[in-house]
Amino acid sequence: MKFTTKKEGVLLDILLDKLGASRTKTRMLIKKGGVLIDGRPTAGTDESLPLPPGRVIEISGKKQRHQKLKIPPPFPVLFEDEHLIALEKPAGLLSIGTETEKVNTFYRAVSRYVKENSGGRQKIFIVHRLDREVSGVMLFAKSEEVKRALQEGWEKTLKHYNALVEGRPPRDEGTIEGWLCARGVSLMRSCPASSAEARRAVTHYRIIRAGRRFSLLEIRLETGRKHQIRVHLSEAGCPVVGDSKYGFKGKNPLRRMGLHAARLVFYHPVTGQRITLESPMPRSFLLPFKTEK
Repeated sequence: MKFTTKKEGVLLDILLDKLGASRTKTRMLIKKGGVLIDGRPTAGTDESLPLPPGRVIEISGKKQRHQKLKIPPPFPVLFEDEHLIALEKPAGLLSIGTETEKVNTFYRAVSRYVKENSGGRQKIFIVHRLDREVSGVMLFAKSEEVKRALQEGWEKTLKHYNALVEGRPPRDEGTIEGWLCARGVSLMRSCPASSAEARRAVTHYRIIRAGRRFSLLEIRLETGRKHQIRVHLSEAGCPVVGDSKYGFKGKNPLRRMGLHAARLVFYHPVTGQRITLESPMPRSFLLPFKTEK
């Protein structure tokens, strides 16, 4: 039996619903590796593993040897198959190398993990980037073809963020729309549509919690321009906490930037399945509201 998860659920519950077998038999099936998740046997997998929509489940009933990793993943793995891998990037780590820092990067760590555990057969390709100060979901392709396919459809990928900001946006929910241009080497700014380098940028936001000094927002990007969220929120009068480049000047309760890539939703370029990748919002984003009580 082979099927694709349609909604989020726990591994054991999903199998119980599909198989109709007893809880004991289903647990043994998981334990012995008689179930494959995206081609990987479940031997050693926690039966309470949460599965997002889009995971391919195959029930073979045969004992499968669990592939022992040569090195453990450097960061939590959100999804992996023969074409893609997604992990949680921590705040403070470069996505890829620069002229001044080439070794200590997220790309370098993930690349080593994939290469070592595939016996040197696989490597990874950058699909998108997160700023050094931003944490959350980051996706890589394992071939040039898959990379190109993902990037060609990137505008259609749903991109959700959590943002802790100083102050409060003008409305409880709304859309910030305009044009962005480079300002110097590493900054962006709003500019007229007639500017030669102008690129359209659209940011949707919704307040999910508000206090006297800070607000917690859910952000959905319609476009994905460099520093888009940071520029738009700053110009709306509510800069992202910790973002001194774009106007935050107060005391930072997080000791990091308050921006987190929470969710990516896209169609797998090879299987066609709808994939949802999620990274829980850092609990520290709620601390400012607790201290206000």
